[in-house]
Amino acid sequence: MSSKKQTPTLSNNDRATNERCGVIAVDTGYSAVKIYSESGGAARTMIFPSVTGDARFADDFLGTGDGSDFIAELSIEPGVVRNVGDTAVRLNRGGETTTDREEFTRTYNPALTIAGLARFLVEKKLPVPETIVVGLPVNFYASYRDALSKSLAGEHQVKLYRRDQSVRAEVEFTLDRVLVLPQGYGSYLSWALDGEGVKIPERLKPTAVIDGGEKTIDIACAEGRYIDEYSKSIPSSLDSVYHVMQREIDSRYDDFLSRSEIEAYIRSDQPYIASNGEQVNLAQLRLEMLQRQTPEIINRIQETIRPMRPAHVLIAGGSGELLYDPLRRIYPHAEMVKPAVFSNAIGFYKYGLLRRAAERERT
Repeated sequence: MSSKKQTPTLSNNDRATNERCGVIAVDTGYSAVKIYSESGGAARTMIFPSVTGDARFADDFLGTGDGSDFIAELSIEPGVVRNVGDTAVRLNRGGETTTDREEFTRTYNPALTIAGLARFLVEKKLPVPETIVVGLPVNFYASYRDALSKSLAGEHQVKLYRRDQSVRAEVEFTLDRVLVLPQGYGSYLSWALDGEGVKIPERLKPTAVIDGGEKTIDIACAEGRYIDEYSKSIPSSLDSVYHVMQREIDSRYDDFLSRSEIEAYIRSDQPYIASNGEQVNLAQLRLEMLQRQTPEIINRIQETIRPMRPAHVLIAGGSGELLYDPLRRIYPHAEMVKPAVFSNAIGFYKYGLLRRAAERERT
């Protein structure tokens, strides 16, 4: 194993002094983790699947390691080294995840958020932020926001490894200020706040946000403030779509692909190559199967937002893009919030700027 590679370190001494990179937003969803900040006049982003898997190291005899592997050991799980994101998809046959809200909030979300933040700081060469802004699905935001905040606050040590077990980077940071928002409301804030985090008055009217994720659709209602009584999460129907795709692949090609592997093919825009050499466009297959479910999804969305009588309807998120055209037929004034996949994270970031500006005014 190599021991001559440099190991960069980052600590709390490298605190952000620049106002804009003093805030980092981490939108950890059931399907993917999206991270957003700004530095040097440019956006800094990262996205990876919300999956992990046990790490097994191996000698790199040919020196082929390119630094793309995401392998982390966290102080909140001492002695446990995990593959994260695309590395888990590749090396752990799709990786592991959970839809249990208790386990997701107390275990998976903090681990993915902290590991992602450490890698983000190292790769983007950013200082430790003063504020991080994170989110939870609207259905259990109110009951779990304090638990998530406590899981993230405090001191953290993260080691990032290469496949040969050499340490790629060591990161130490303390999270003093953790702000938790409802997912979906972040997409609203990305539209209702300008680039400096200042409110846009004409956008502080009743608004429904249809934030389509891979597992749920968060419908967040806002009028400047977040309106919890009209907001809810509904099934996206993508779960059943993926089950049908798995059965189809099994029956046609005698192979099993996990959901994470299917999503990885779709994200990379690469075809799945079956054992008989046939190339399968999984994105097209998913779209065809989702279209069969669309009327049912649209009906559930209508039932949820009808009582609010929104002046604006916003569409965001990955599956939101897939539903945009049929939703426009129902709501001709609906707008797509772009970039759809990062809209929550961008809204979280703008909210962080808004809060910091308000605190400066008070002092």
